[in-house]
Amino acid sequence: MVKLISASILNLLVLFSVVAQQPPKPAKVYSGILLTRFTEVKSEEGKEKDTSKILYVQNSLKDSLFVYKIADGILSEATAYILSGNNKGLYLRAKSILNGADSIEPLKITFSDAEHTVLVNQDEYKLFPEFYTKVKQQVGKQHSVIGLFDLLEDYLEEYSINDIYQVLLSDSHGRWGKGIRQSKITTQRSQSDLKDIWSYKYQYNRSGKLGLVKGTSAEETHFSKKMSYLNPGLIEMNIYRNTEDRQIISRKATYNPLKLNLLKLTEHVEITGKDKEAIITTTIGRKIIGKLKSLRMSQAEVIRLVDSKK
Repeated sequence: MVKLISASILNLLVLFSVVAQQPPKPAKVYSGILLTRFTEVKSEEGKEKDTSKILYVQNSLKDSLFVYKIADGILSEATAYILSGNNKGLYLRAKSILNGADSIEPLKITFSDAEHTVLVNQDEYKLFPEFYTKVKQQVGKQHSVIGLFDLLEDYLEEYSINDIYQVLLSDSHGRWGKGIRQSKITTQRSQSDLKDIWSYKYQYNRSGKLGLVKGTSAEETHFSKKMSYLNPGLIEMNIYRNTEDRQIISRKATYNPLKLNLLKLTEHVEITGKDKEAIITTTIGRKIIGKLKSLRMSQAEVIRLVDSKK
């Protein structure tokens, strides 16, 4: 009996020793980026000005991105983007933090090694082999939301993903290198069951940087983006987007990749059928917040954090 008790005590001591030697679990780390967006709208009705804040919070795994929009001192929108896999595949899901409703239809991400192709639902992106390997590692294995958004930078509006400014969210300096070879995108018309299929072509300059993107169907142009690398400190993008011939947006964007903290947009918006035009000027500044305690925050916590960064 004494030997049995002694053996039990020894086993417990060994167990406690092993537990004590195990390294503590790493603390969860969350980081934040705060954007300040100044907008001025000029139209026939007059001039309007608006200031809003956008708070990005992501976890260290980068598989979750929470986006908080603050307007007029209140939390007007809050969306959680989460990229995760199950036995049915890899999905990007987005839910409103305020009411729990789905913000977008789930996007299924599928990889084809043979063709270096990424499918996002029915949309097809054919990539250069080196870029495909990078995307599959970041998105397919690490489940990086920002990695997926980098790939879909020109298409976020097509998936109803709003308030995402990739050049200020991602620190990828090579973002305009050789990436996508060609793509095929399907869009749903808003006022009918019809769908449009667009073929996107990509041109790269001698330095291997993106020069032109153009999405067309028959004789119609849906999207185009022309890149101009004016000097190492300034990039200019001229973007055209035609939404079902109802709204045509001509956008000029200037960005300094060396400073990573300022984006300027000038948009000329035409609403056909109503003979309305507007010029929208937007300046967006970025501030790195650093470490935060949580992804999910209450309205009071968000407002308090934003006010403290003025």
